[in-house]
Amino acid sequence: MFGLESLLVTAALFAEMLLALVGGGRAGARHRAAVGREPPGIGVIDGFVFALVGLLIAFTFSGAASRFEKRRDLIVTEANAIGTAWLRLDLLPARRGESHNAKRNPRGDRGKR
Repeated sequence: MFGLESLLVTAALFAEMLLALVGGGRAGARHRAAVGREPPGIGVIDGFVFALVGLLIAFTFSGAASRFEKRRDLIVTEANAIGTAWLRLDLLPARRGESHNAKRNPRGDRGKR
């Protein structure tokens, strides 16, 4: 399904994110050791980042829910169209209707669905 190139790109991005995480953690530890305390305002930045992540997750689930609802509506519309076509076969003249009824129900048990 996925080519080798996409797997290599995924692995490279994962490795780069791990390196950035480790590098940032070490740089922060060095900075805290040099200063001796947490820099002021970090709590505000953490709150802002968590709020943005929360919004991202909320919009993701909202989009997924709307796509699911749209898909369900399309399925209902298609099922209604199939049912309408099925019922309209009975409106054909008897001669033409017989051949269509035989095609739609080869066992001949009309009325039992």
